[in-house]
Amino acid sequence: NAPIDKSVNKTLPIRVSSPLHQGIETDRYGHRWLRALLEPVPASKKELLNKAWQHLPKSLQQPNQIIGQHWAQCGYTMGPSFCSFGCSHCYLPKAANKVPLVPLWQMKQQIDAQVREMGLGGNLQITGGDVVDAYWRAGKPDELIEVLQYACQSGLVPMLMTHGQLLLEQPDYFARLVAEGGLRKLSLHIDITMAGRPGFPVKKLQRENQLNPLRDRFVDLVLQTRKRTGKHIVAAQTVTVTEKNLSSIGDILKWLTSDQRNMAVTRTISFQPEADIGRTVISGTPITPERVWSEVSKGVSKNLKRDHLLFGHQDCTSVATLLVRAKDRKIVYLSSDSDADGNFWQGLMKTFGGLEASSTAPLVASIRKAGALIRRPRIIFELLHYAVSLFQQKEVNSSFLLSALFGRVSGFNVVMHNFMSAHEVQQSRTTSVQQRLDACAFKGMLKKDGEWVAVSMCEMNAQIRPELYRDQAATRPIHSKSL
Repeated sequence: NAPIDKSVNKTLPIRVSSPLHQGIETDRYGHRWLRALLEPVPASKKELLNKAWQHLPKSLQQPNQIIGQHWAQCGYTMGPSFCSFGCSHCYLPKAANKVPLVPLWQMKQQIDAQVREMGLGGNLQITGGDVVDAYWRAGKPDELIEVLQYACQSGLVPMLMTHGQLLLEQPDYFARLVAEGGLRKLSLHIDITMAGRPGFPVKKLQRENQLNPLRDRFVDLVLQTRKRTGKHIVAAQTVTVTEKNLSSIGDILKWLTSDQRNMAVTRTISFQPEADIGRTVISGTPITPERVWSEVSKGVSKNLKRDHLLFGHQDCTSVATLLVRAKDRKIVYLSSDSDADGNFWQGLMKTFGGLEASSTAPLVASIRKAGALIRRPRIIFELLHYAVSLFQQKEVNSSFLLSALFGRVSGFNVVMHNFMSAHEVQQSRTTSVQQRLDACAFKGMLKKDGEWVAVSMCEMNAQIRPELYRDQAATRPIHSKSL
């Protein structure tokens, strides 16, 4: 691994981007506010949603299904594969660091293909290895800014996936990614399986709370960058769960929910059971999603459901939405077995499903929501009925409600992404595995025989990525700066 060249763009001027760099904060629809009111979800987006819905197995076409009703899919890029860390649970193949930087024109082609597959407002993970590492070490930090700009201009919502170490060391660059690139979502991978983090030697890490000072630094970085750029960026955290850190899932959730500053930055935390894929050194007793979700439930002292909302297949992704008052760690789980609960969440999708709110200028987003509300005002009554049911179940009391009104309550999502092992993907002829692949909510775009096709992340990591990287490392010249 080459040392980071801190002379490259060490003190970069921050040029706050024009509206052109903020996606549909741009003028893609111009000021067609009337159209936003009359057609909150464009016909083209409805067509993509219907296509995604029809592609789902019949058993997954449920009222609480997100795919096909709100999102066509979430996307990811096959970006630069380099990473400076050497983690014990890495999905990348051994040849990853030998693969040259992906040309900018190829990244743009992938983004174009994702727009056609997801529609405007789709969520796109900018990933590969650690893309921040890769572009910086290749001496092309501006190229990552251009990738983000292009994704925003194309109408997508990019999320940058990274271990974040370089952002801590180069806060000026992070500010540029936000101010110039239009970055509004950051995903940080932080756990005790990671080897290479300065000041946190992996051999000395036994519990996740030993990394809390690191998590605090990232909270400070995001808050400082918000203040510096005037842009509102939020973060997610991803955690690989192994035999070593299963019992300290609660430590992470306690860190998050005990301080409102942490929840102001970290809106989603994703626990990912280890999968035997890439360079992973699997635990002696491999971790199951059932054990992970049990520890998550213990960590918030709630009996969380795995199928409250479906993101594709129920064995792949589980989500729980929580409200927390940090001063006493009072936690409210926004799900129950009541009819009011089901009616509200299903009504929410019927009313606002498919809206491009997160990629639209605030005024246009508000108009779209108003247009959706006019079409289905019933959601207001469903919300009131739902709120009453929360009071009746004593999840919410008057004190908690008062705290919420004064901004002392925060919300976040806890997620479990259960990726398949290479062996499981090879069993694609079995009904359950094939259903998971068909219903995958995370898909990248790959060009095959001149046509762009959507490929599930599990299939990409288990079968396609190793072959691509092996071919690229063998046939394309590797420049020293790429390493």
